[in-house]
Amino acid sequence: MQFGNPEGRSPRLPALLASIVLAGGFVALLCTFFTPRWETNDDLAMSMVAHGYGIAAYGSPRLVFSNVLWGGIVRSLPSIGDLFGYSLGMLLALTLAAVASMYYLLRAGAGYVVSLLVLVLLFARPVLFPQFTITAGLLAASAVLAALAFAREGSLIDLIAACCLGFLAFLIRVPELLLVFGIGMLLLPWPKLVRSRTAWWAALGFVLCIAAATAIDIAAYSGPEWQAFWQRNLARAPFTDFGAVKRVLQHPEVMQRLGFSENDIRLVGNFFFADPKLMDPNSLRTLLGESPVELVTAVSFATGYGSVLAIFGPRLLMLAFASLALVILSVRPNRIAAWIMCLLIMFALGVAGRPDTARVYIPLFSLLILTSCAARYAGARWRHAATICILLVAGLLNTRQLRVEAAESDKMVELSVGKFVSPQSTVVWGASLPYQFVFPVLIRKSDVREARIYGLGVLTSAPFAVPVADERSGNGMLVRLRSEAGIPLIASEGEQALLNTYCVEHYGVPLRLTPISKTELWTVMNASCAPTAKQGELRSGGDHG
Repeated sequence: MQFGNPEGRSPRLPALLASIVLAGGFVALLCTFFTPRWETNDDLAMSMVAHGYGIAAYGSPRLVFSNVLWGGIVRSLPSIGDLFGYSLGMLLALTLAAVASMYYLLRAGAGYVVSLLVLVLLFARPVLFPQFTITAGLLAASAVLAALAFAREGSLIDLIAACCLGFLAFLIRVPELLLVFGIGMLLLPWPKLVRSRTAWWAALGFVLCIAAATAIDIAAYSGPEWQAFWQRNLARAPFTDFGAVKRVLQHPEVMQRLGFSENDIRLVGNFFFADPKLMDPNSLRTLLGESPVELVTAVSFATGYGSVLAIFGPRLLMLAFASLALVILSVRPNRIAAWIMCLLIMFALGVAGRPDTARVYIPLFSLLILTSCAARYAGARWRHAATICILLVAGLLNTRQLRVEAAESDKMVELSVGKFVSPQSTVVWGASLPYQFVFPVLIRKSDVREARIYGLGVLTSAPFAVPVADERSGNGMLVRLRSEAGIPLIASEGEQALLNTYCVEHYGVPLRLTPISKTELWTVMNASCAPTAKQGELRSGGDHG
């Protein structure tokens, strides 16, 4: 089914070759002149899980945050230059999104100048600071561009490309795919697509692939050890991610009745998952259920409003500015509605307790920029010139900000790489170790052979985690904490204070901290709350008195 082939658009093969060379070269240059590092700890955690180092006692495709099929893909990639498959897979996925975006912009008639400016504006940050949510969102955005190309020209190859790009985005991060496709729904020419029988068959095939991947993922986590992990994970999420700690602390009578102290609740909210009593799912659910909700409307509105204000942050400002200017320039009601929908999504996530999630919004504004630029400019040269000016200003300001961030990041990486050595597990509490700098994107396997981490975080109780292996061998955190030898610990001062109170409340002994080693960015302490000889004598005397 043909929808026509408007004049002024680039031929397919030259556009594809140019996109591969320019987008691929752009990614390669950034990786050559800078040191890419992960935007958040999530990607690094999944790399560790996939390849069995750091927080993971052994490698596994069960990455938790991404589909198990994506875990299998990154584990199967060959190690080029002694690099990890997860790093290569993420960079390849970003390159694919960049190539597809540029290709479909050229096909739409945007021209090389606009396409290159979009490439620099949208993909410089994701390459320098990769993050799987952003990668999935950019893949989904390029899938929307492919669907638009099919609507214009009716090419089956474009429809297949849209499905493949969307499916890869699904494997990497499902929620982001749904958000980007939700915005994309407002931008697609539905009358044309609904009339296409090919589009209906492609949609059916896409849904079936997603259903199959979901079934495989569910089966991969069907074991009893994983069921226990998911129960704990669902129970802790309100405390760590959605601000339930403040709500529960307002009801001390409920805490006392269930055997929790104020410090215990703060520990749960700070990812202290070493004590199974504090992490009992039934107790946490009961605790939350019996703590009435108070002042939610005012607090929720404030956090929602604060979330929208994140649009003025350095990671979003230029994307939001460029997308708004281009949407207004296009004078399309559906694009204006899509931009407003982005703000509503920001507000909704803030109300839900997740205000600081710029990585979720970057692909949404990127989609608006891509679809606004995927337009034919013949007969409207002023609009083409205005588009170039908008992209040029946004790109220059964004590049200036990125140069500062990248330079600072490179210095931090130089101070960190190779400095963390831990043949025996060291307890690392939350983000107290600057993981992204210690283990940058292009770190080599030989650099992490002696890095064993007892991580206090979301994956503490996952079957592949070092804490689980240590507990099974009788060498868990609490056992070592109560021994004279103690345990190596990297934690902030606030976390150390929480642990001290925990030791006093649960063991009747204050925490003793002794420095072991120190770098410019972190200090390893020996932590112990074993009774001293004098305390032991006092206890013994008290028992016989």
